[in-house]
Amino acid sequence: MPIPKIREALAAALAGAYPDLPPGEAPVEVEAPREKSHGDYASNVAMLLARSLRTAPRGVAEILAGRLRERTDLFAAVEVAGPGFLNFTLSPAVLHRGLRELLEADAAWGRSDAGGGERVQVEFVSANPTGPLNVVNARAAAYGSTLARLLAAAGFDVATEFYINDMGRQIDLLGASLLARVDEARGRGPAVIPEGGYQGEYLLDLARELDPAETDSWRGEPDEAARRAAGRVAVERIRAWQERDLTAYGTAFDLWFRQSSLYPDGVDAALALLREHGHVEEREGAVWFLSTRFGDDQDRVVVRANGEPTYFLADLAYHADKHGRGFRRVIDIWGPDHHGYIARMQAGARAMGFGEDWLEILIVQQVNLLAGGKPAKMSKRRGEFITLRDLLDEVGKDTAAFFFLMRRAESHLDFDIELAKKESDENPVYYVKYAHARIAGILRKAAEEGASGAAVADPRLDRLTEPQELDLIKALLQLPALVEGAARAREPHRLTNYLREVAQAFHLFYHHCRVVGPESDLTAARLALTRAARLVLANGLALMDIEAPDRM
Repeated sequence: MPIPKIREALAAALAGAYPDLPPGEAPVEVEAPREKSHGDYASNVAMLLARSLRTAPRGVAEILAGRLRERTDLFAAVEVAGPGFLNFTLSPAVLHRGLRELLEADAAWGRSDAGGGERVQVEFVSANPTGPLNVVNARAAAYGSTLARLLAAAGFDVATEFYINDMGRQIDLLGASLLARVDEARGRGPAVIPEGGYQGEYLLDLARELDPAETDSWRGEPDEAARRAAGRVAVERIRAWQERDLTAYGTAFDLWFRQSSLYPDGVDAALALLREHGHVEEREGAVWFLSTRFGDDQDRVVVRANGEPTYFLADLAYHADKHGRGFRRVIDIWGPDHHGYIARMQAGARAMGFGEDWLEILIVQQVNLLAGGKPAKMSKRRGEFITLRDLLDEVGKDTAAFFFLMRRAESHLDFDIELAKKESDENPVYYVKYAHARIAGILRKAAEEGASGAAVADPRLDRLTEPQELDLIKALLQLPALVEGAARAREPHRLTNYLREVAQAFHLFYHHCRVVGPESDLTAARLALTRAARLVLANGLALMDIEAPDRM
């Protein structure tokens, strides 16, 4: 893998040129530049060190470049650019060794132990159990599950979780709304949905599925008890729908955690923890968390004057439970309407003594479904909002996930339904899948033509010298660094962009280089490169739980 080798060489050059420099004075960062003319990799370490060395960054870069040019086993060229960037062009021998490492790693290529086994929890989707999942939930599911896979591939110990908000007024309203739909289903007249209740006809579907004996028994209970009973049933059925649709979408959770399990012990323990640290006070009979001490814009009520704990205290209790389970870092992925809740939750985590960076909160932004540049007129279930299931039926699991991952999660996303259904190179996911299928076809044909033998088992990779061959190798060798970088930056969209670049690099290679030809050793080397491209595409798609087809 090139980046670790470059880092080692750069660290050695720094130690040789500046022996008095304290270790770790500047991070030895290496990355692939955006412009091909800037070499294969680049570093700004000279600019980071210039102040402590009291010299111009370009001068530092020139000294380091002089030492690094001696590493002809690693670099074909080392150039200084701009104010002090170091640009590296790898030697073909390094690329050939890297390609051999890739082929030996096989399905493990892209994985590393960079995370050191640190325990990380990723909580995402966590939609209220009051209705089917929508397209923003679908985007959060694609983002959260792919981020979790990236973290695991980068060496973190990852657990995924869905938080079920199964208490409070919303569940009471859900129960009352279901009772109204039961009356409608049993022919007792049109449903009278309570103010603030749930109007969706999915509750009518649910009412029709229920055993009449069970629903009739509710009517023999006082109103409050009937609402609670109906609410419990509705939560269980809707949660089951949500899990079914998420499973079809390729999203699974290690734990479905119920809010109700926090009462009373968890909530009481969270309040006691805040009291222990001296961060609550009583005002007019209520208990307030002094969250302004931790950067929030106002203090927050955690226990109302009537003695009832607030939702906020329950959320703090939930995160105290996470901390108690030993997670070193917790990542919450929330929807676009939760911006205002971030500061108070992070204040609470710090107040309970969990550390400055323990709780990380990410926002998944809104989705606009378009068709031909206009709002999409998809077939909505029962005339309601467009659900995750609607989207799966319309474009399929793989396409939906890939499209949701093409932009940063915090950016609004225009999802073009017409483009997503196209079977052409215009469709990004089709383009990547087609590259994999094309490679599989090439390898099948090579096997049918008998392009095998000792040379295939131990190919002479040094025969790969054409620019398109070397460019493809460079692209393939970037996967481990790409996975680690995307995991640490929480940016799964890097993966979709990268796979499109790999597909393009392969198509250029295949256009310019005949894979199976008269020279057996060159054929073997090109077949090895072709297999490597297939591996990278398959491994990358697997991180998104997207099929890598052998035929299309």
